[in-house]
Amino acid sequence: MLTVADLVADPALRLAVAACPDELGREIEAAAVSELAEPGPWLQGGELLLTIGLLLDESDAGCTAYVAGLRAAGVRALGLGLGADLRYQSAPPCLVRAAQEARLPLLTVPDGVPFIAVTKAVFAWRAREERRQLEWALHTQRALTAAAVQPGGLAGILAAYERATGRAALVVDLLERPIASSRPGHEPLAREFTDLLARVRPQGLLGAAVDTTAAHRREVHPLGSRRLRAWLLVAGPADRAGSGIVTGDLVSLLSLELERVRGLGASRHRDRAQLLARLSRGIVDDLVAVRWLESAGLPGDELRAAVVAAPRAAELAADLADALPDALTRVAGSPEEPVVELAVPDAVDVAAALATLAPARPAGIGIGVRPGALAVSLRQAHSALPESRVSGRHVHAADLASSRRLLAAVPTEHLAGFADAVLGPLDADARSADLLRTLAAFLEHNGHWESAAAALQVHRHTVRNRMATVEELTGRRFGSAQDRHELWLALRARDATGT
Repeated sequence: MLTVADLVADPALRLAVAACPDELGREIEAAAVSELAEPGPWLQGGELLLTIGLLLDESDAGCTAYVAGLRAAGVRALGLGLGADLRYQSAPPCLVRAAQEARLPLLTVPDGVPFIAVTKAVFAWRAREERRQLEWALHTQRALTAAAVQPGGLAGILAAYERATGRAALVVDLLERPIASSRPGHEPLAREFTDLLARVRPQGLLGAAVDTTAAHRREVHPLGSRRLRAWLLVAGPADRAGSGIVTGDLVSLLSLELERVRGLGASRHRDRAQLLARLSRGIVDDLVAVRWLESAGLPGDELRAAVVAAPRAAELAADLADALPDALTRVAGSPEEPVVELAVPDAVDVAAALATLAPARPAGIGIGVRPGALAVSLRQAHSALPESRVSGRHVHAADLASSRRLLAAVPTEHLAGFADAVLGPLDADARSADLLRTLAAFLEHNGHWESAAAALQVHRHTVRNRMATVEELTGRRFGSAQDRHELWLALRARDATGT
């Protein structure tokens, strides 16, 4: 970075400071020469402007307006050329005062130093700086490449990047969990990128984001070749121009490493798919199931199954397998309606994983079961899939295990007809309200006379007498499980229809 102070320190230029010696730390991006009274519209900002003051208005108001225009145009410093044959042999006091008040460094260029020498010095300095940046970038690229061929994997590549740039770097998986970092202890940084990740996630491999201030820079880059595999998160100082080039190389090397690792795990995924197919055929002995799981490098814990409908089922299965290391996945269904079958240890939050990796896909989730009974959980997940297609949300099998949900699937007129057919004799009796209330309490308390009587706040003999009347009127016997069930179902049907 070239500053005004660097130019003043150059002995070949012999520049002198006429105003604002405390503002010499400003960066100079270019040098320009102009004798216009208002050069601002012809400048881009960041310049050292050189002039001999040919059209300078020497009044205080004129100098103030001239300097104000330069500041508004982004000029970093003003250089006034002096000479025996030029307008000025020293800086005019009005210009010095105006520059001092506007906090704009004013330099004088002595006789014998042409402006071209100053502009060449500026551009030569910037050329040297760009060369240093390119040399640094080349050196860093070689260091990253060397790290990529070493056994360190993702962490080794990230460590080489931080040593070169001073920036912390993390790789997080599709569930935003850190899987590698440039140095131990950086993992909590992932929480600072939640907003950027949410912004770029829908864009997949095309999504990237940069959040920069004067001193700090955050970057998010997708990793993967043909499919998104993970995210690169970078945080640190924003003071090196060549870091962008290096970060691009880092993304490429990390993507290659992820694809390499995934390729090595392809046979393992095939073996696990075959194991899932074997466990899905029916219930097996738990000892046998545990032995199968352990042979595949998986814990013999309770399992939970899920089924997801997806047109690109193979890609989703790969994503789930990468994000859930202890998962069994396979593609099933028909070519027209493929699904992904998934089994994970019951302790894994499979609902959260699906909410991130397949948020818009129909999915059914079974209950947790012992290893040998995975087929049961898988069957439940398949049964919940149609409900998920209709409701537009992921459905747990436990959500369907309700008589209310079952009754809700029956047309209201059918429920009302069934309830009226079963309970009609009670409706016609003058004591219908007491009989129906007593019937409900008796069934809710599993036929316990004392509990039902306490709930109704009547004597148990009253309950017995009323229930005898119910049997007589309906023709159903409480000694029959089917009769009790039909009476209970008729009451529930009335609840469901609101009658």
